Amino acid sequence: MEQEFLDFISKIGAMKPATIDDSVASQVDKLNKLLLSDEWDAERKVDGCHYLTYGCRLFSTEGCEKTDNYPHIRDFFISLQMPNLILDGEINYPGKTSQYATRVTGAASDVAMAFQEANGYIHYTMWDLLRTPKGTWLLDKPYRERRAILEQFYNRFIKGTSLEQYIDLTERRTTGKKEFYDSIIASGGEGVVLKNIHSFYIMGKKPMWQWMKMKQHDEADFWISNFEAPKVEYTGKNLADWPYWNDINGILRPVTKLHYMNWIGAVELSAYVDGEPTVICTCSGFSEDLRATLSGNQPTFLNKVMKVSFMEKTEAGYPRHPRFEAFHESKTPAECTWELSKGV
Repeated sequence: MEQEFLDFISKIGAMKPATIDDSVASQVDKLNKLLLSDEWDAERKVDGCHYLTYGCRLFSTEGCEKTDNYPHIRDFFISLQMPNLILDGEINYPGKTSQYATRVTGAASDVAMAFQEANGYIHYTMWDLLRTPKGTWLLDKPYRERRAILEQFYNRFIKGTSLEQYIDLTERRTTGKKEFYDSIIASGGEGVVLKNIHSFYIMGKKPMWQWMKMKQHDEADFWISNFEAPKVEYTGKNLADWPYWNDINGILRPVTKLHYMNWIGAVELSAYVDGEPTVICTCSGFSEDLRATLSGNQPTFLNKVMKVSFMEKTEAGYPRHPRFEAFHESKTPAECTWELSKGV
């Protein structure tokens, strides 16, 4: 039975909000207009670790079970006796970053419990209900209808109980969404997720213009630990007008502009994790002028500290889509520290 259950959950993928390319003005403009549209609701973005609840068991979206790290949540759902229930939400500490939550999600159960005893019990914030306690799937129901069912579930089974302070719903607005977003950003919050009221739950996908993240960029400092070569061969569709060709193994082939110009493809960025130098990510978001400068002066820029912005962190704690912001001339690599999730 256990293997059947694991096989079952392996087929369920969480739907996640999409992210716009903020370098495309039309996408930015469209996203801002959604704040004013009656066709979209805004939910407060929770900064934690994405988890699905199956009955009384909790799994990260990578399929890692950490149920025993949250016994207060586990025991409450056991008491409900709802093995068919499937919820989508976030393990988090309200008002704190996901790196704080990973002290619990990424630890062994005994370490996780010791941390919670000292710092308070972690929360589970729900934002969707995929299967009801009676076993009815809701994937083909529009978001507004699923949200109403989720609120009914919360009001009937959680509100007023001893776990109300630890199991909650995402804060939502159907009107005044711009003011809601502005107030979250002003208070240091993450932002909002805009959800189309007609959207279905599409497992394992990030469908564009269904759920959309709207948030400020995070920033971090890393040092340049290496340089990566660019992709060589051009595989785009515009071959007839493509101006960059080189001899490759005796054959004239279309190549990428970066290869043709003898520019770097990306820089490798590192930080100290638990006192150890660790590669954190690569960054390729540079202007052509800066890319040319980096390419022609690699020894000079090696070990320089770079500030990058990024949209979010992965479940494992790595920054997504880092973009260059500035160099810290007075900062040293020893001052660059980072935390990664453990056991996620």
